[in-house]
Amino acid sequence: MGTLGSLALFFFLMWTRRLPGFFEMKLKKRLEDSLSAGELACLVGAYDMVGDMAIIIIPAELAAKEQLIAEAVLGSNKKIRVVAKRAGNYGGEFRTIPLQVLAGENRKETEVVESGVRLLVNPETVYYSVRSGNERRRLAALVQPGESVLVLFSGIAPFPLIIARYSEAKSVVGIEKNPEAHAYARENLRRNKKQKNIHLYLGDVREVVPALAATYDRVIMPLPAGGEEFLPCGLQAVRAGGVLHFYALQRPELFAASCEKIAAACAAVNRTVLSTAITRCGHCAPKTYRICIDARIS
Repeated sequence: MGTLGSLALFFFLMWTRRLPGFFEMKLKKRLEDSLSAGELACLVGAYDMVGDMAIIIIPAELAAKEQLIAEAVLGSNKKIRVVAKRAGNYGGEFRTIPLQVLAGENRKETEVVESGVRLLVNPETVYYSVRSGNERRRLAALVQPGESVLVLFSGIAPFPLIIARYSEAKSVVGIEKNPEAHAYARENLRRNKKQKNIHLYLGDVREVVPALAATYDRVIMPLPAGGEEFLPCGLQAVRAGGVLHFYALQRPELFAASCEKIAAACAAVNRTVLSTAITRCGHCAPKTYRICIDARIS
């Protein structure tokens, strides 16, 4: 990339970082004649874009104005075709969230194009994080030619598809327990026809990994909450000298504690951590980050 291209990319990235605040101000401007000053102060102007779907938060104080707000969001961006509100919190075994469509087309399924990869998804029935796109590209860049990669909790297959597209991996295996997410993964594999080195399995990783009876150069564990429960499974699958990518939600002063969990799991099976590198890959709460620990295992 030349100097002009680099500068263009730099300014584009700077602009996209400002977009949430920009759209928030734009939305408040559209509603300033319809909401009181107190209501505007309660308004959550930022929203998540998943494909052509805007997922918004309606505070309890604005419940009576939710339709008005949804219509304003719909009219604020020509790319939006559906506006849905969060009707609860992330929960359950598969970390899904209930949604209620308020404006636009009456559907909850949408297609996301991430780094040139097409992903069909229903955010209410399967877990998918738009905000992890940069992290998926980071890991794809780490994969060396000829490596075998295992993705536990692979969901609709964003990690396998991005890695297969942007690396020279020999094979990429994904395991997912949610049958609906697995069905979307298979559809997404069909939509991205050039990816021939991906193998997808439905089931509990604790059952599928032993059945596969294979080891891998890299094992990715993108389950930030409760992932330590599956460390024995991940270690079983990573070959000597391979890398385990372990995710956690953690405060900075406790980053080392997450590393210690990996070390303890290794000690239980007579293995050791040769090296670690910690990457902050998301800001999920005040002073709490989604981190990835890249751990090379003996």
